Amino acid sequence: KKKKKKPWTKEQKRERKKRKRKQDNENLSTSAKKQKQDDNSANGAALVDERLWTEEEKRRYTEGVIKYQTNWGKIAKECVKSRSAHQIREYARGLLLKQGSKEATQHVTRQEEQGQQQEHEESTGTGTVAAELPSIFVNNQAQGAMLDKNYVPEAIMVGHHPSNANDNNENNGDTHNENQVENDPSHDFEESCSDSTSIGSVDINDDVPVFITCDKCGMVFADTTEAWEHENNCTITNIPNNNNGIQGGRVFDDKHTLIQYLIDLPRTVTEDDMIFFRSNLLRGGEEGQRRSISPEDMDDDRQDNNGDHGREDAQSPPADALLGEVQGTTDGDANKGEGENNEEELSETMDMNLVKHLCSTTIDPATGLPMQKLTVMCGDSETLYDFRVDVKQSSIPNAGHGAFLTFLGARVLTKRALDRSTKLMREHVVENLIGTQDSLVAETIGGRRMNVKLAGENLHYNDNNIYWTKERSREFSKFSRKKTSSLESFDESEVDCAVHQEVEKLRKRPGGQGIGFLGINKESDYRPDNDKPFWSYPGGMFELGRYGPHRPEDRKINIHFDFKNFIHNYEPSEWSYEVPEQMLHRSQIVDITDDTTGEVHSLAKKHTPIYVNEVGHNPKLHSNVLIRDKNDRSVYYYIGIDEEHAMKKGDTVELFVDYGDHYEQVRERKGYGRVNMKEHLGGDDEDGARLQRNFHEREEVEKDISSLKVYEMFHLVEFLNEKILDPVNESIRIGFPEDDRSSAGNSNPKRGRDLIARRRLHWVGEKLAVRVKEFIADPIVDESSEFMSSIRESLQKWRSLSLPTVYNQLNSDLRNVLLGELSEELLYQARCCLPSPLDETVWSKLAIDLTRKTSLVLAQYLFCYSGPIGIRKQYLGEALLKHAKKSAVAVREGSNAINCLKQEMIPEGVVDDHLNDLSFKSPLRKIKQKNLLDDSKEKMISLYDTQNTIRFGTAAVMADIQVYYDAVELCGIESYYIPGKTRRVSECDRSIVSHNESASINNSDKRSQQFHWIARSVDAFKKGDARVNEQWYLENQVLLVVHLLASTCVDWGRSGRDEHGNEWYSLEKLCGVINIDLDNAKRALAHGAVNPTWPEPDITPAFSPALSDKGATKRSRWGRRRVQRSYRTPSSSKQELYNGPDDDFPGWIIQKVQRAGSQHVDRYWSHPEVQGIVVRSRVGVNTLLDYMKAKGVGAKAAYEEYQGITKYFKTAP
Repeated sequence: KKKKKKPWTKEQKRERKKRKRKQDNENLSTSAKKQKQDDNSANGAALVDERLWTEEEKRRYTEGVIKYQTNWGKIAKECVKSRSAHQIREYARGLLLKQGSKEATQHVTRQEEQGQQQEHEESTGTGTVAAELPSIFVNNQAQGAMLDKNYVPEAIMVGHHPSNANDNNENNGDTHNENQVENDPSHDFEESCSDSTSIGSVDINDDVPVFITCDKCGMVFADTTEAWEHENNCTITNIPNNNNGIQGGRVFDDKHTLIQYLIDLPRTVTEDDMIFFRSNLLRGGEEGQRRSISPEDMDDDRQDNNGDHGREDAQSPPADALLGEVQGTTDGDANKGEGENNEEELSETMDMNLVKHLCSTTIDPATGLPMQKLTVMCGDSETLYDFRVDVKQSSIPNAGHGAFLTFLGARVLTKRALDRSTKLMREHVVENLIGTQDSLVAETIGGRRMNVKLAGENLHYNDNNIYWTKERSREFSKFSRKKTSSLESFDESEVDCAVHQEVEKLRKRPGGQGIGFLGINKESDYRPDNDKPFWSYPGGMFELGRYGPHRPEDRKINIHFDFKNFIHNYEPSEWSYEVPEQMLHRSQIVDITDDTTGEVHSLAKKHTPIYVNEVGHNPKLHSNVLIRDKNDRSVYYYIGIDEEHAMKKGDTVELFVDYGDHYEQVRERKGYGRVNMKEHLGGDDEDGARLQRNFHEREEVEKDISSLKVYEMFHLVEFLNEKILDPVNESIRIGFPEDDRSSAGNSNPKRGRDLIARRRLHWVGEKLAVRVKEFIADPIVDESSEFMSSIRESLQKWRSLSLPTVYNQLNSDLRNVLLGELSEELLYQARCCLPSPLDETVWSKLAIDLTRKTSLVLAQYLFCYSGPIGIRKQYLGEALLKHAKKSAVAVREGSNAINCLKQEMIPEGVVDDHLNDLSFKSPLRKIKQKNLLDDSKEKMISLYDTQNTIRFGTAAVMADIQVYYDAVELCGIESYYIPGKTRRVSECDRSIVSHNESASINNSDKRSQQFHWIARSVDAFKKGDARVNEQWYLENQVLLVVHLLASTCVDWGRSGRDEHGNEWYSLEKLCGVINIDLDNAKRALAHGAVNPTWPEPDITPAFSPALSDKGATKRSRWGRRRVQRSYRTPSSSKQELYNGPDDDFPGWIIQKVQRAGSQHVDRYWSHPEVQGIVVRSRVGVNTLLDYMKAKGVGAKAAYEEYQGITKYFKTAP
């Protein structure tokens, strides 16, 4: 019995039709295929007839091809809804056929198969294949056609290198070969042309010719074989740098101009034509070369300016190119360092341009501060945005002045003016063949470079305007190809061009200077648009102004700037930038401070960029100013307002910039660096922290001096002499009259800076003199040379100032300034044996006071007092012993008062004074688990066994924990407390060294260095649980301070004895005065000063010598740097950025969530004890922790106490 056949499913029917269609196609004869292609070619023009496709449909088609490539169904559904998928496919095929490209037609077929496969994979959930997109799929006149940069068209291999021709043909378009594209010169060309450049003067109906370029010299060929033969014998290693080429040849830097030239050429291009192509110009290549931009890029976007909100995505030519100066672009190669993209940087600065004649800067005569008015023109619609920049008190406390930007409103062209401008811009192109437009670079004898541009009446033709009408450009191109004529004889006025005549008539209209790309608009052509907001970043920025340099002397080599920065107490580093361009083969610094004073000079104060403050590490501040280099030597500030911070008319914002990590040393000196906030390191207002930074800088100066060569020292000494020493000496000579000694408290700060600068010059001179002695000992160096003679003469001049004479003329305030500088020199001299002087975490208050007194006495008797050296040493020895005795008495009195606190009735104020004198101040650092816990991670490390020299504040907290562990061990109970894990542990505020002798630990091998002098908290002494270690204080806080300074800084020798041979100062005399055993004193000196360093800070200070010891030996430079602003792309939905443990709050979990459509990140904290509840702020977490610590309860009890405060908590999602 015959079985009944099952009916075919839809899928089977579809497969059957597909196989049948494929078989029919294979059966077609070659002649039939050719006939079909010819028919399609004949009808191709009709398929792309503009009467059939509207401009709106073409624009939507372009967007669809960019987004969906060859998926015609998606394009019909999402973009060109008025056309079917078949009509869109035929339109694309018509564009290809219109170019007469057989290879491109085959490419359509392959892409259709890929599109079907991709559509099937999307429906089934499988992977997708990236389809390639030929550039011809997009109508050449459609605006904004941003094509696939990684595709090299098979049909139009423009600028293709012959060595890659076979590889390109082998890549059939199914997949993208990244290695091939990366090494393909034609890929570089296509990538460079993917910006807003368009066909220019080439008619769309013309066939685009194929040309090949030599990889060595860039010569253009039509035949691949001829190109191969030329390249094998080519001896030119680079493309000519002038537009006249070599031996009468021509160099093209624009693809479209070259194509037009080849079209007009009556024959095929050959080697004899000497035509070169420089495609790297479009990427901003070598210095002096231009980036070409076509005004036709604005064709579509200029038609509709609704809702652009001031953000212009279409890249446009600079508005001020009309005036001969390009605003917001770089003349040459921009800075490519610091991981930034040069092409992206150029496009950012070109989108928005200042209208120079509408901008102005005025100086307030009362305050001397600048006020700036800016008018900015955006690219596509020529809309004007007006701003005002005022300088007033910053919103940041103690930050001085700040710059504030106010948006005054927008002005848009009337419809009539916009239509007129759009129509005329379509008839213009940018002419790049004018060699006189290229900038030149001049270099002075001192190595300073500058860019020079040629200027003259009609020097660059076309009235020096870069925008040429198409008719004029075409005639100029034809004239330039005539070998019998030179370009000098070309007269563009002979070209009868109606478009140019219309433009000239519009320019001559009354109403002020012209506005816009062609200069045809007047202010009367604009109307106000008060509802239009402004934002431009990241698509565009506009120039705020030049930061520096303003004078030739504002540019220095790094070695000169480093010495100037040291001499002027590091103030110049706050205002300096290092730029990419080198000067005399050294790094170049832009320094806008005065060489004599170190302050910002008067010319720089008239420019608003210097008043822009930085964001630092404050997350609440938003950076809206970016830094860019021009010509690799000039620093400019640009304003970029993003969409999240869009401005409405009347809005005012303070401008902020980010200087980057190189500015960290300045932040630390000012007190808001990372280590200031995280590790509580003080700023320069704390003497201990300031000295450590200054010591490091002095070490760097000594290293620089030791590496100087003779000629380098000669130029350095010459610079210091002329620019700093002579003016400072003159200021000191006339600045301290006799009657000034009585004006204490009213001293001019400038005079104090002069004294510091003069003393540091003397110190530098002493170090340079040592280096000169090394030169003299070197047989290679000619001692009698002019260089050496000049150096020795100058250094001798530096010693001519008599310090005692100047000291006697100063009032008390200025004397203290000078003595402070001299004390720093002495402490620097003793830094190896007396570490971290004046540091409250290393030395007690009593020791710090003794250090100050000792160093001041040494400075006075060694440098400021006149008279025989023997008499001065006698008084010096007596003064040192006197201060040591007073300190020893204070130690004993304080020890007795504190140790007998329970037995005697001592006034509370007296006890507090003693506690304050003997205590060490800790910065309340948080101690991490990894530092506290032992290998088991369940208990703190044994304080008795550790070999580290523990910081006093840390040791005091650990001692309290150790007491708890000892009690638990003694009672035989189980511990429940894990430091740093169960509860957060921080250093105590103040601690005192106690006398610790525990009978429970008899094994001396287990005892650490600190066993006998462990630090304890002040509360432990108040309770009577600890006793002051009097002997330790006498040896380590009195003896060491006095003797190390006295023996290091003074040579007591013969002049240090009386007539009987008795020494004015000795260790024995010091021990007798402070009443300690001589052997114990020698033992203390052998151990050295105590310098606790454990645990090490998580953040290394920027001034740490360890930084410069890593990697290269180049000096770690600090100052301002340009920073590429980070830009987190907003998402349409919430995004969880992090969910895990919080290092700042042990035991807590932190969740970071980015808001939808915003860059803002919310943070939520949760605790295992409180399920389902999250804390919404850091303040809330700290509130709970404080309550937990005070009451000794857990997180749940703390939450129950504060759960009524709804702003702290919310239910977990």
